[in-house]
Amino acid sequence: MMTIPRQLLHPRYWPTWLGVVCMFVLATLPQRANYLIGCFLGDLFYRFAGRRRHIAATNLALCFPELGEVERRALLKQTMRNQGIGLMETLRTWFTPVERLGVTLELVGERYLDEPEGGVIVLGSHFTSIDVGGALLGQRFPSDSFYRRQKNPVLEWLMSRARGRYGEPIHRRDFKRALKRLRQGHRLFYLPDQDYGRKSADFVSFFGVPAATTLATTTLAKSGRAQVVFVDQQRLDRGRRIRLEFIPLADIPSDDPTRDAQAVMAQVEKNIRRAPEQDMWVHRRFKTRPPGAEKVY
Repeated sequence: MMTIPRQLLHPRYWPTWLGVVCMFVLATLPQRANYLIGCFLGDLFYRFAGRRRHIAATNLALCFPELGEVERRALLKQTMRNQGIGLMETLRTWFTPVERLGVTLELVGERYLDEPEGGVIVLGSHFTSIDVGGALLGQRFPSDSFYRRQKNPVLEWLMSRARGRYGEPIHRRDFKRALKRLRQGHRLFYLPDQDYGRKSADFVSFFGVPAATTLATTTLAKSGRAQVVFVDQQRLDRGRRIRLEFIPLADIPSDDPTRDAQAVMAQVEKNIRRAPEQDMWVHRRFKTRPPGAEKVY
């Protein structure tokens, strides 16, 4: 039974709880209805989320210059639609038991998740199916994960509670905790594909464009004495099936963190090219630019 902390029942949080009730109702709908609502929301995002649509369009233009204008616009529409689908899937993972999600998990190479001599870093990318895939995977292979603390304490509690069912949620700045858990033999789900700024980062090629990429993967693997595995993701059959393929990156960590970062981004790029519409292109992947380069957003 869900026990809500008493301080979260204060009247100032009642508007948030009203929203939570609405999310709960949507999350308990059958998978097919959930998927269709997600498509509808994604179409609304395309029409009205001007800022995010602009970011996604810019990213697609940079990464797929070979596409014509008509093809790129079609990909943009599918991208925004997948944002809505992913949002609805996320709500379902918050409120619906995994066995009732109505989604089949297909695993390839799951043997690489069991490392008898230490922890495993499971590297992934920000695909729109990340939450439902993580929930399905976590039921069989519990994994810790980094997260960004929410300003709203109700949402913070909901997200921590949801992720805590499949591993320990670790604040993204708490590297000491992550390293300790890895050394104890735990798995850590880590997404190094976004632009986190210049600190502890270097520019590597991503779709032929210089992209500021964190070097923390090497640090985590070395200091945590962990193996590194990449998870290739894909949503199939209108959301009724999630396919996860695990690829060992035996050459990471090396003595060259930039080389490691490039190897990771090469895997991310391969994954995206298989299902480009499922990536979260709405994030400013190229917000940090090399010295002298113009801003792109």
